[in-house]
Amino acid sequence: MGAASAGTQELADHGRCSHPRKLLGCSLFALFTLTLVYFIFYSPPPSFISYADLFVQLKTHEATKNSSPPPPQAWLQCDYSNGKWVWDDSITGPRYDSENCDMKSTVKCVVNGKPDKGYLHWRWQPAACNFSALNPAEFLRLVRGKQLAFVGDSTARNQAEALVCFLSTVARPDTVHRYEERLGRKFWRWVFPAPHSVNISTYWSPLLVRAEGPSEDYAMTQQTVILDALTEPWTADLGSMDIMMISAGHWFPRSAMYYEDGEVVGVYSRPDVNKTDIGYLGVYRKVIRRTLEYVNAKSSSAGDKLVVVATIAPAHFDSKYSWNHRDACSRTKPFEEAEAEVATTDAEMRKVILEEVETAAAAAVGTQRPGVRFEVLDVTKMATMRPDGHPGPYLFAHSYDWRPVPETVGNDCLHWCAPGLVDTFNDILMKMIVTGGS
Repeated sequence: MGAASAGTQELADHGRCSHPRKLLGCSLFALFTLTLVYFIFYSPPPSFISYADLFVQLKTHEATKNSSPPPPQAWLQCDYSNGKWVWDDSITGPRYDSENCDMKSTVKCVVNGKPDKGYLHWRWQPAACNFSALNPAEFLRLVRGKQLAFVGDSTARNQAEALVCFLSTVARPDTVHRYEERLGRKFWRWVFPAPHSVNISTYWSPLLVRAEGPSEDYAMTQQTVILDALTEPWTADLGSMDIMMISAGHWFPRSAMYYEDGEVVGVYSRPDVNKTDIGYLGVYRKVIRRTLEYVNAKSSSAGDKLVVVATIAPAHFDSKYSWNHRDACSRTKPFEEAEAEVATTDAEMRKVILEEVETAAAAAVGTQRPGVRFEVLDVTKMATMRPDGHPGPYLFAHSYDWRPVPETVGNDCLHWCAPGLVDTFNDILMKMIVTGGS
């Protein structure tokens, strides 16, 4: 039999693609055919796709499929706490409609008529990395079936309400429980129903431990702090919390008498009492340490828990004016790097959080509770640079639509407009959830 006849017989017996020299070409042909079938039946383009576009789309599809969830390595190496605020023209308006959200009315700056809207357009840019804004639909997917708790002072509440409002743009929550005491908004719970099944709660506990005085009644001028009595109801609900966000700090630099084991152990700024002034910083450390030790001891290793502790976000009452002057916080843009430094007291409180969270994280590993993860939400510098982000005198709906702001007026230079800087706190929180798989 001749060579030609042998070749013909081989193709007839084994198929045209069994010949080694034809195998590569046939494989490429099969790949192209399968790709074409994929895009004919599974891709919805309304018009003809070129061969070049076909392979680009396939490559893009594969890249997209393999990129979720995003790799955590870059974020884990990102020092997001060091950076600057940059103007972002791509931000065309508020992230959400605060007017129709369950939110304390005094932080609804858009509704209340704050005239300068620049606070909506500044984006935090870390010095050595990037991170994107929270995606509300992705956030709800990540925390499906979980309970999020914001524990502490009004900064915790501010952050929680901003998160709920942003998530409300893709799913409407039910407000299932709230206490409406005279001071208001001490405990609220929102539920995003199935398929999300996500609970978000706020627990008012400005000192994390039991206190009598201003934390319960603003009319009182002194307070008693019981250092060895953590507060309910957050302690009672701790077991059900999957993600716990703690923000507490602004109430500690206040005059107080401290009790432990039923005895006075010291005071802060109480010259009327013949007791040793021990300052508030050591008390702050003790309370944070006891809180994290309690969380660690009461958390089961059977379930994952993310515990995030925020550093202090400073107020911006301008020292040139009294607290009730209309210009107490009237600046309309962030500070530049050289314009403001973190105050010494704020830096000391931040250091407490960094050190105590590090200690708690090490203890969680040492006690064989790998499911409990401790993180720091380090916002002190980014918040220090945003004197423009507060409500100021714009505390009520359409406060001064038809008249000028009087020279003497109540001001809020502590809390944050929502939408505004406070949303960046939640952008960072989402990154922590993604990287930890909580």
